[in-house]
Formats: sequence, structure tokens, C-alpha cells
Amino acid sequence: MNGNAHQKIDRLDRPVGGGPAKALSIDPADLPALGRPWTKRDVRDLRAARPGWLIEARKRHGAAVAAAAKARAEALAAKALVLSQTLVSLGYAQEDQGTEDQFYLHVERAILHLRFAQKCTEEEAEAAAWLLWPMTMAVTEDAEDAADWW
Repeated sequence: MNGNAHQKIDRLDRPVGGGPAKALSIDPADLPALGRPWTKRDVRDLRAARPGWLIEARKRHGAAVAAAAKARAEALAAKALVLSQTLVSLGYAQEDQGTEDQFYLHVERAILHLRFAQKCTEEEAEAAAWLLWPMTMAVTEDAEDAADWW
């Protein structure tokens, strides 16, 4: 056996970095106890064997992750609606012109107001702006994508 093959075997016997549940895409509660630390070899062998419990655990974990993402999206949409109403009440309402000028002269200021005066995240502020000025936000997003491409 040459030195490289021996090193590869040694790497497979190392503990899994980041945790075996993450490597297997399952919830840590579904991970069986081995009585020793999980190794990369254990994870590799389990993936190859694809036992029924692992398939079911992955389905449950995937459903839980999807439900959490859906709940987060719904909460973001609700917060964006409230923030957009706040902008309207503060006089930021303006017809959506769908121009970059409108973004830089008006929408960007509204987003900054939300971020710093209302103490919301960038994601929340931009979601509120999308509700009020979808054409303008789309134009600026397209321009950013084009700039990134070049």
C-alpha cells in the first residue's frame, strides 16, 4: 500500500466536522448512537447503504426545514406589509415609475429610513420597498445583475 492510500484511509477515520447529522441531512435527534464518535467512513457507508430509517429521517428533516422557511417567509411578508404602511404614513408614497432614478432619489432613502429609524433588517426594508415600488426595485435588480455579469 502506498503512502497516499494510507492517508486517505486515515482521513476517512477522522470524526465528521460539523456533525454527522448535518452531513446526513437529518435532525440530530434521529442520529443513532454508535458509542463512539461518528467518522467520515460511517457517514459514507450509511449514505451508500441508504437504510429506510435514514430515508425517512431525511424526509422529516426536509419537511421541517421547508415549514420553517415558509413560516419565515410569511413573517417577513407580514412585517414588510406593516413597514410599507409605515412608509406611506410618513409620506414616502410615490407612484412606481420603474426607473433607476426613482430608486436612487427616493426608494433608497425610504429603505435607509426603515433600516435606521425603524431598526429593521435590510431584508425587511427591501421587502417593504418591493411592495410599494415593484417596477423600480426590479429595474435596479436587473441593473445590478447586468453589472455583476460584466
